This record gives sequence, C-alpha cells and structure tokens, in this order.
Amino acid sequence: MTGNPKLAVCSCLLKKRIRRDGENAEFRDLNQDWSESFELVEVCPEVELGMGVSSSALRLIKDRERISLINPENGEDHTEAMAKYAEEKSDELVASGISGFVFSKDSPVFGLERVKVYRGDSPKAVQDGSGLFAKVFTTLYPHIPVIDEGKLTDPYQVEHFFARVQFFHKWHTIGMTGWTESKLEKFHNENQIFLYERAPLSRKSISAVMSVLSKGEEHPENVAFYYMTEAQKSLSETTINTINIQPLERTVEQHIGTSDNIKQSQVM
Repeated sequence: MTGNPKLAVCSCLLKKRIRRDGENAEFRDLNQDWSESFELVEVCPEVELGMGVSSSALRLIKDRERISLINPENGEDHTEAMAKYAEEKSDELVASGISGFVFSKDSPVFGLERVKVYRGDSPKAVQDGSGLFAKVFTTLYPHIPVIDEGKLTDPYQVEHFFARVQFFHKWHTIGMTGWTESKLEKFHNENQIFLYERAPLSRKSISAVMSVLSKGEEHPENVAFYYMTEAQKSLSETTINTINIQPLERTVEQHIGTSDNIKQSQVM
C-alpha cells in the first residue's frame, strides 16, 4: 500500500482540542496528533451550503414519522438541502478513497447516536436520534469505519478504530485493481485472525459470505463488498438508531443490492 489512509473529519474537530489518550493524557489538536498517520479531509456543510448558522444551533424535530432539521430561531427547514448535500458529499468522499470518518458528538448534523430529538412544541428532547449527515453516510456506506469524537477519550477505542481503518484501507487498496475469487480468499486468509479475535461473532456471517464466493453465486466484486460490510458491522461498537429521512430516497439495498444468496447462507 502507498500513502496514508484518508480520514474524513468534521471541520469543528480540526479546530478544537481532543483528548486522545484518556484522562491522564495531554489534550492535543486532532490535526497535529493524527496528520502523520492519516490524510485528513475536512467536511464543513455550513460553509459549503452557505447556511449562515452553526450546525450546533439547529435541532432535529420529529413530527409523526418525519424528522426535520430546523433552525429554531426562525423556523427555517434545512432538511432537504442537507440530505441532498450529504448524499452528494458522501459519494464524493468515498470516490476520493476515504477509509474512515470521524464524526462530532451530539450534533444534529454529524452525531452518530444519542442526538437530541424534539417532539412538537415540547421543550424537552429525547436523545434517541442520529445527525442527518451521519445517518445518510452510514446508510449509503455501511462498510466504512466511523467513530464518534466522544470515544476519542478512550485509548482502546482509538486503537480499535485505527485498526479498523487500516483493515479497510488494505481491503480498498487491493480492490482497486478489481476483486477475483482468489484475491478475496487470500485477503480473508491473511486477515481472519485479526477479524475473529476482535469480533468473534463475525465468524458466522463471514463464513456465509465466503460460502457464496466459493459457490460462484455472486460476482467477486459484490462478495467483497458484502465481506467488508459484515466485517465492519461486527467490528463496530456503535449502534446507530434508525430514523426516517423523507428527502433521502436511496437505501442500502438500492445502493449496493441485497444478496438473497448471503441471507440464505446465514440461516443454513
């Protein structure tokens, strides 16, 4: 592999101090701390969309089954614009070759989990949502490692995320010249100890994927994608709540397809 893995990072995290190594460690700038190991790609929807308001000032407001991104000061609805931007920006970032994404905690745009959602006119919020951009990205690209800034205080979580990113980067680099059955088998054989030690419960789903590969039931490119999706799902310790985003029409199934062969293999 050549070059450092690319990491997409919320712009606010490149301008704030993040405790990386736990309670006894010195706070250091994320850009300074990680730039030697990763190529950091800044993402800032407020600037690119010309919103004129910080994402932290926005709210997720639920009305029946719809969740909207609203500026409570003037009632302006940013849902459709943000969903469209998130989809296009996610595609752009993945096409550029990112191997992971660092999201900001509690943000109605970038929060992975436990984001405040307001119901109607109630002044109280329930922390059961996901930021709009984060939800779009993780729905379209479930195979790419993500982490919440809140976990950067835990050195074990940081190390685990780094390992997931390197694992993905290796997979991505090998796959740039196209996947074949033999290449995916070789990748699996070289990395299964890493995968099964960190995510023992992945053995069943990964075995199902490899069974589909050996039977020739799917193109190796598709199987390689299913492989990394199942692997990262098992490696991830983040549970992302499901919310209904009306303007977003694409789903994981529409984006990559759902393999009935793999589903059948998992229950055999």
